[in-house]
Amino acid sequence: MTQTLPQTTSISDRHQAIQAAAFQAFATYGYRRTSMDDIAQAAGMSRTALYQHYRNKEDIFRSIAVAHFEEALTNMRAMLMQPGQSRQQALYGCFDAKDGNFMEVVLSTPHGAELLDAGFSVSGDVVAAGEARMAQLLASWLQSNGLPKDLGPAIEFAQLVIAALAGLKSTVKSVEAFRSGEQRLAALVARALLPA
Repeated sequence: MTQTLPQTTSISDRHQAIQAAAFQAFATYGYRRTSMDDIAQAAGMSRTALYQHYRNKEDIFRSIAVAHFEEALTNMRAMLMQPGQSRQQALYGCFDAKDGNFMEVVLSTPHGAELLDAGFSVSGDVVAAGEARMAQLLASWLQSNGLPKDLGPAIEFAQLVIAALAGLKSTVKSVEAFRSGEQRLAALVARALLPA
């Protein structure tokens, strides 16, 4: 006789739910004002249960950053490899996938600048590693799509593009301006490539 185990929520699912609740709390209250109680309440669990998964809010924030970069890299790769699109479309899709809906949240909440600051102060090493992987992905695509040699090594050019996207984050005031900047940068980079 075969026994079936009761349905349970996996640790991964629980962590995703906590991360989503925490991100919403950070967007609502700001990083500094958000407490573990706020996150536990938003996740529908006790504070004690929350501490069984994460040490503190810094630990949660870092896990959100790791998950963001994993998802962003997957989405960027998919956009760059999508058939039937122009180079400019591929680049814009890649740039849009890089930040997902993160920038929409950042630009639509009064705590957006604080979230960006926390990203660097709390998880700067995660951001640096994630952006390095993004630059490597973009460099491979650029090299295979005719980056002229006089623009330097593909990795250096890709790092320049990633830095330009980071600069765009700190200068725009609306989602529309951010998306418009991404489109202009995609057009510029696409024009730098050799004819197909």
